[in-house]
Amino acid sequence: MNFTEKKDQLVGIITDILVPLIINDFVLMDLPHHANIGDILIWEGELQFIKQYLKNYKLLYTCSMHNCSYPKLNNNTIIMLHGGGNFGDIWYSSQLFRKKILKKYPYNKIIILPQTVWYDNEKLLLEDASFFSKHKNVTICARDKISYEILKKHFAANTVLMIPDMAFCIPGDQLGRYRSKRGQKTLFLKRTDKELNNTIDYSQYITETELDIHDWPSKEKMVLSNIFMRGLSWISKIIPILFHVITNIYATYIYKPKMIKTGVKFVKKYEKVYTTRLHTAILCCLLEKKCTFFDNSYGKNSSFYKTWLSDLKGIDFI
Repeated sequence: MNFTEKKDQLVGIITDILVPLIINDFVLMDLPHHANIGDILIWEGELQFIKQYLKNYKLLYTCSMHNCSYPKLNNNTIIMLHGGGNFGDIWYSSQLFRKKILKKYPYNKIIILPQTVWYDNEKLLLEDASFFSKHKNVTICARDKISYEILKKHFAANTVLMIPDMAFCIPGDQLGRYRSKRGQKTLFLKRTDKELNNTIDYSQYITETELDIHDWPSKEKMVLSNIFMRGLSWISKIIPILFHVITNIYATYIYKPKMIKTGVKFVKKYEKVYTTRLHTAILCCLLEKKCTFFDNSYGKNSSFYKTWLSDLKGIDFI
């Protein structure tokens, strides 16, 4: 299967499953007002999905976990929570926010967009499953088979679905407009956080001499836009009502486009790409660029590859 065929297939799965679930006006919460370009690509995919496929309903409200004002919602309003790789105890702040939303809105339909699920602490897994089971209308979307199996086993009281990553909903021409002169070098985009798999000898597989090793540019260098975004998020915690609108406008119309442009131009300038980040591989798919990627520390990348990308020509997995 080529890149175009794969994207069409995955977008078709997303729309076939998600669109029938959204039968009223909705909100979108837990947005990534931070420096991880991968999460911001998911956010853009979510907005493009809304723009293209949910025209009969209105997006009433958006927020991150840091500037959420917990508005009063009609019980018919659907709450969508941002997807990603943080359902579990690896990045538990997002899970705590989800639990707060469930407690705050016990009568609303809640849809957790496609997530990778992982727990190191089984006791915490069981506690979360028990907590989620008390909400009468929660749908949790897994974005790979292992996550789906964990949810089906432990979160059986909730509706569990399996859906690809929402970043695939970004139109190719939107990313194609960011031009970058391609050089001859190879990029190894290597994550620098606790998800890095330190058991792999990467030099065994990457033999190119003209090699640049980096994480996302926004992770390596704090620029003015990152500092301003952090500042707004911090102030929003203190004065949420006044700064909620300001923060959302900046994040949506200035910060998000800038981060996407940074990521796309950075990846496009290399002849060949290796990566330990899932969304570098997904971005390469969207750009129709060949890529080789490695697993992360707990199997997120391998499970996603086996679930959705193993039949795709141009993306190799090690």
